[in-house]
Amino acid sequence: MLGSKEAKKHLDDTVRLVRRSDVDYVSIKVSSVASQISMWGFEDTVNYVVEQLTPLYAEAARAPKGTKFINLDMEEYRDLRLTMEVFKRLLSLEEIKSLEAGIVLQAYLPDALGAIQDLAEFAKQRVAAGGAGIKVRLVKGANLAMERVHAEIAGWPLATEPTKQATDANYKRVLYWTMRQENMEGPRLGIAGHNLFDIAFAHLLSVERGVADRVEFEMLHGMATDQARALSNDVGDLLLYVPAVRPAEFDVAISYLVRRLE
Repeated sequence: MLGSKEAKKHLDDTVRLVRRSDVDYVSIKVSSVASQISMWGFEDTVNYVVEQLTPLYAEAARAPKGTKFINLDMEEYRDLRLTMEVFKRLLSLEEIKSLEAGIVLQAYLPDALGAIQDLAEFAKQRVAAGGAGIKVRLVKGANLAMERVHAEIAGWPLATEPTKQATDANYKRVLYWTMRQENMEGPRLGIAGHNLFDIAFAHLLSVERGVADRVEFEMLHGMATDQARALSNDVGDLLLYVPAVRPAEFDVAISYLVRRLE
């Protein structure tokens, strides 16, 4: 978002989507509803984003329970702490305590395990206090090119895992810690990806540890359709992600589609 006018329009469009009877799930990023985000003023930025997003989450919370879901997506490494703090503060508001909402974690970040441990504890306490649980969507990561550009320009170490193998290992590390009944009292897990080995590992582990009812499998619509069909035979319905835009604004979907090609 380059300006507050564009950010407001995007947020208003999302509120209108949530109000539609045929929409039960939307995904949104902090960076798409707040322009000129600065990490130098962390507390002020968190407060500002929470203020921006509260009406959207309150709208979803007023709907009949379980009929509306908001997923807070993640972009760059610099957004991780901000997004998590915004998510926890939003879900701690009294008018939003009954809403189950979601957040994304990217396994190519070494911080992913610590982040899900933090979120699991938050969710456990939220449920114990009479609130709804949360959902954590675990992905590999989709902004590697941008992370490399930032690191090279600034002369910083790369924020992500150094190799694909390390990312895959971290993905399994997060699953292995999370998929225990005591760690899933508050959160549900969305296993997102197209790597059949990782999907099989997650499915078998969830069954072995008795948490399969807390796990959902997610793929991208139009990618690896034969795999999706085979997977659904074993695990049931899948959640399929797809960009939905007005025809006049199709360019908005291009970056999403290009990342899929990459």
